[in-house]
Amino acid sequence: MDYRASTQTNVKLKNQQIILKLLINKGSMTRAEIAKKMNSSKPTISKNVDDLLKENKLIEIGKDNNLVGKKGILLDINADYGHVLSIDLSKNKFRVVIANLKQEWLYYYKTSIKHYFFEEDNRYVNVLDILINFLDKHKVEVDKLRIVTIAFPGVVGHNDTVYLTNLKFREVLLNQLIPYIREELKIPFEVKNDINLATVAEKRYGVFSKSENLYLLSGDVGVGAGIIINHKLYEGDRNAAGEVGFVLPIQHRDGRYYTLEERVGIHALTKRFRIETGKNITIDELIKEIKSDNEIATKLYQDVLEDVAVTITNIASVLDIRVVIVDGRLFELKSTMLEDLNKRVELMTPFETIITKTSLDLMSLKGAVVVGVESVIKSLV
Repeated sequence: MDYRASTQTNVKLKNQQIILKLLINKGSMTRAEIAKKMNSSKPTISKNVDDLLKENKLIEIGKDNNLVGKKGILLDINADYGHVLSIDLSKNKFRVVIANLKQEWLYYYKTSIKHYFFEEDNRYVNVLDILINFLDKHKVEVDKLRIVTIAFPGVVGHNDTVYLTNLKFREVLLNQLIPYIREELKIPFEVKNDINLATVAEKRYGVFSKSENLYLLSGDVGVGAGIIINHKLYEGDRNAAGEVGFVLPIQHRDGRYYTLEERVGIHALTKRFRIETGKNITIDELIKEIKSDNEIATKLYQDVLEDVAVTITNIASVLDIRVVIVDGRLFELKSTMLEDLNKRVELMTPFETIITKTSLDLMSLKGAVVVGVESVIKSLV
């Protein structure tokens, strides 16, 4: 990230925003350290810092512990100046967290929603009640909430219009929450694709956080990717960048084109096994069949390797991104899958490609917090 001071007409506000971002990302610093990092004069930085201190957006936390020279006063962001409410609707659990401006989690709750859809009478779990109970239980100061960020398993338009989702259940849950946020909490909110938010978390906290470009390939019920270019999330013209589930890896003999998601999503794999064998099977049972060298399960595994390797190769050819992070149950079909996938991709592309599994958990929720804090910082100055 570039922390150099701005020279535009809104120089004061821009520089104050950069100071806040710098302290969030790098931790406490003295005025002199901030000035050096931003390549700006000490008087300019001091004036901006003093303004932020008066507004209680920054706090002084003591003297620097340097061994030589005059000890400067360490500055840090006032973490409790505002809070972020983040919600994850992407999995079979409803997850919610309150975080401060240092991205520290203050309160966290999760509950299963897998069995809360009653198809016979079209009733759904009321996640709004769960959210309100969460806020009440922890006596959350609503006036401190600056933004709500929501991770959603679908493409979300620029006017928060939801489209391109095959999980209507999650859309119902989302529509339970939005009126309450608008009319009761009356604070800004952002709904973002869950894989994009997971990619933000990978960029912020992952092993390759310093990489300029990377993408996260997620395979579960759905298949999707989040793309980082020049250290920033790339979402495309319609917020639909990374929808690799729509990639067409092959054409079947019947003339119909099948998407990657229809071929390798975990529900698609169990369905394909059932068609071949007449046996209903879960993804965990399919993994056992692959481990025991079942002929049909092994063939499905090889199909997955081929389809995913082709997709990674195509992305490498178009975007020239070297680092690929993978996540999701699709990449747990076999203990050697990562090694097998790397070998397959190496045969397909002349470009060096690094494929590795993420080391993070709760990625979409963590990314929602990061995006929420960034939005708050923009609004503070």
